[in-house]
Amino acid sequence: MPNVPHIDFIGIGAPKCGTTWLSAQLEAHPQIGFAPDKEVYYFADTIPRRIAGQELHCFERGVAWYHKQFPAVAAAIKCRGEFCPAYLYSEEAATRIAAYRPDIKLLVCLRPPVEMIYSWYWYGRNAVIASLPESFEKMMENPFLRDLGCFARHLKPYLDRFPAKNILVVQFDVIRRDPDRVRQGVYEFFGVAADFRPQAEAGKNPARAPRFPILQSGAQRLYAGISAIPGVGKLLKSPAIAKMLQDTYHLLNTKARKYEPLAPKERLKWEAYYAADQEELSGLLRNVQVID
Repeated sequence: MPNVPHIDFIGIGAPKCGTTWLSAQLEAHPQIGFAPDKEVYYFADTIPRRIAGQELHCFERGVAWYHKQFPAVAAAIKCRGEFCPAYLYSEEAATRIAAYRPDIKLLVCLRPPVEMIYSWYWYGRNAVIASLPESFEKMMENPFLRDLGCFARHLKPYLDRFPAKNILVVQFDVIRRDPDRVRQGVYEFFGVAADFRPQAEAGKNPARAPRFPILQSGAQRLYAGISAIPGVGKLLKSPAIAKMLQDTYHLLNTKARKYEPLAPKERLKWEAYYAADQEELSGLLRNVQVID
């Protein structure tokens, strides 16, 4: 689009790896025009909506719509972007982003895959659009969901399409150990003032559970029924409406919860499952800047 500056960076994943904290650091910086909703879902939709067949299809709205999801260009803003973990799991998103801007900067957060997938399961069990199985073991029978922890497999399409110098990887553990170093490194990567520090630290997205499980299943049936009504379904697929409904549901029928750690035997089992992918990942990241 003529005379409309393109977006400068995208955080592509992975979920439950510190993306909420990191997004807060980006949003707080006065030189960064961060998407108000954090996740625009333009290049690919959420995993639950893909599973449920309830995708928003934002890409069909066109690049002009995409640009409207960000703060307007201003003298103080040096770069603009979003953070959408769903993009990591879509090779189509990688292709679309490369076509949109081949020199865009990409930010990736990672953690040990067993920790990530177990945390993601407990966080996602409360979804309205699509339900996860009643147990972690049952979820891991699903090849697509199980392989969300195969970071090398999902990151490779991005490494094939973008120069290594344009990709920054942040390990979750260093966010916990040394958040100041992460913040400074990310700001330097984006070319903004690296000494800026937000006044308040952001929290994290805790695992949640429904206050009333029967209300969760009822909400899922209601959403599916209403989505099938001509005209109404299109309204529900507005990103703003979808986010409002999700936030309202979480407010009314969810509560933070603690969950039991994964049993040692199960942890070892899944660490072995991801071992080959982790070894491949180490090789893929040799030429990429990593904060660890």
